[in-house]
Amino acid sequence: MTNNLHTAEALIQKGFSVVPLKKDLKKNHDKLILERDYTLDLIENPLTDSRGNSLWDADGNLGINLTKSKLIDIDLECSSAIHFGSKLLPRTLEVGREYVETGLKQVTHYFYKNINDDPTLTIDKSFAEFRAEGQTVVYGKTQEKKTNKWVERYFANTMDPIDAPKDLEKKFRIISFLSWLADVRSWSNANEGALKLDSCFKRYCDWTDEERIETLEIFYSYVLEPGHRDVHTKKFERIVKSNNKETKNAGYQSFAKHCDINPHEIKKWISVIGNNPKDEEYQKTPSRRDFLHNGINMKELMTKDLAPLKFAVPGILPEGLVIWAGRPKAMKSWTALDLVYAIENGLTWLGHKLEQGNALYLALEDSERRLKDRVYKLGHAFREQHPTTDVEAPYIGFGLEEDLQRWIDGVDSPRLIMIDTLARIKPRTKRSSGTAYDLDNELLRNLQKLAISNGVCICLISHLSKTNTDYNFDRITGSAGLQGMTDAMWLIDRGDTANGKASITGRGRDIGDFAYEVKWNDTTWRYDWVGHKEEIDRNENRASIINAMTMLYMEDPKKNIEVKPSQVYKYLDFAPQSKDAKNISRTMQRMLESFEISNGSKFGTYRLNQNIEKSEVPF
Repeated sequence: MTNNLHTAEALIQKGFSVVPLKKDLKKNHDKLILERDYTLDLIENPLTDSRGNSLWDADGNLGINLTKSKLIDIDLECSSAIHFGSKLLPRTLEVGREYVETGLKQVTHYFYKNINDDPTLTIDKSFAEFRAEGQTVVYGKTQEKKTNKWVERYFANTMDPIDAPKDLEKKFRIISFLSWLADVRSWSNANEGALKLDSCFKRYCDWTDEERIETLEIFYSYVLEPGHRDVHTKKFERIVKSNNKETKNAGYQSFAKHCDINPHEIKKWISVIGNNPKDEEYQKTPSRRDFLHNGINMKELMTKDLAPLKFAVPGILPEGLVIWAGRPKAMKSWTALDLVYAIENGLTWLGHKLEQGNALYLALEDSERRLKDRVYKLGHAFREQHPTTDVEAPYIGFGLEEDLQRWIDGVDSPRLIMIDTLARIKPRTKRSSGTAYDLDNELLRNLQKLAISNGVCICLISHLSKTNTDYNFDRITGSAGLQGMTDAMWLIDRGDTANGKASITGRGRDIGDFAYEVKWNDTTWRYDWVGHKEEIDRNENRASIINAMTMLYMEDPKKNIEVKPSQVYKYLDFAPQSKDAKNISRTMQRMLESFEISNGSKFGTYRLNQNIEKSEVPF
């Protein structure tokens, strides 16, 4: 008995309806090819036509009649479909092809029991077929249609076919879609494109988070080079999580624009795996949550172990989005560059010992020459570690977030991202509806989410206005939306005098207010820490009040003068409604409480604790 007859006998014993074919062909000349029941004897003794020609060959190829055998054949045509099929299709009876010239083997057919009488489904035969009728070659040699190369059929898995999974058609559609997407263009990373692709999955497909993550991982692990750093589960989990939090999700037009693919093609193929897309680029995605059953259990939260808050600078520069603001030439860039080097090398900075980590510095207003000069002047040129640095970056919403995530994923211990300045990453957009607060809030919220989700501090350097305000942080240029979105705010305030005196003040959600007095050092090109500004100011204010009260007393010591705060700030030349005048009043009250001065005989007056003779005045 020939090999094809052995194969035919084995298939018939398993209950399959076999089809004898011509040698090296996918067909025979029998007009009843799909209706006839071919027995082993009939296969070995072919019928002939009116001219005596055999309708098939006794030693020819063999096929399986899908309809009679009640089978579904997932027929994978191209390399990408073969790969995606191996990842998505459950094991069953499998047939492959082996290239005669090269010996390359590929599993191309997966057979499942057609328990629900599913019909044949055709999407694009160049990628894959879902066939429930006709016959499939399972033994013998044939030529490929496109290349004319000879391939030999072989059984890659001889197990009995399993029942067709309920989601078999869904998996077939995904295989077809991914095969088209893999072949339509080349792919270099899994950043913004992956974010927009998953946004389409969320918007048009009724998939679970796990299905979205799995599909992204399967696709990008195939189209990107082996070992590419973008291909890991955690990255795709973050992408899915990010899209789940959005109230608007990018649609097929946004994905098409990013990938430079015809939007009509994207729309057609998206409809293969999900709902037929509408023509909006973005669509609001309703969000539902069962607060009663899915809300936070506060009792359990009290005993839950949570990761501690991370700091770039202990106590004052926390994870999250932080705005650094200062007047022009307040040495913000010098300070930022010094800080990123301090983090990379675990140095002490402004009196704080820093934990060594990785820092990214985007010096968007500088050149290579200026950066080199500053690093030398700061004394960091020969440090063991240097921060990641660049002088160019994409705009917010146009790739910046994805590129920052790529850096975070690519380093061992991401701690600080310093962007100098905010103005250089704000996209130029037409004025849309909404207040300035709303627009700034919308602009920065993805950056803030990126920082929080990764436990990284992202600092945006900005400017202070000249306007004097009651609330010092209102001097930060831009709307209050900047203050509302950021997790902390720093002011670097350098005076007009040449004495180098300056202050660094901070406030945030997860830090206590702080105010440092610093002094610019022209030798080291950095700020030196002087002390806590409140203590220094308090001592200076008290000294000036004592001096003013002393001078007022010296004008007429016989009167043992008692003074009002108004006399003191008038003497010190402060306007009545100024912040300095109000501070004088508060300070004199605190001085009274600490017994540095005493109450006068009249309400609202103060006097020195003792009379001062002229000889005791130190001036």
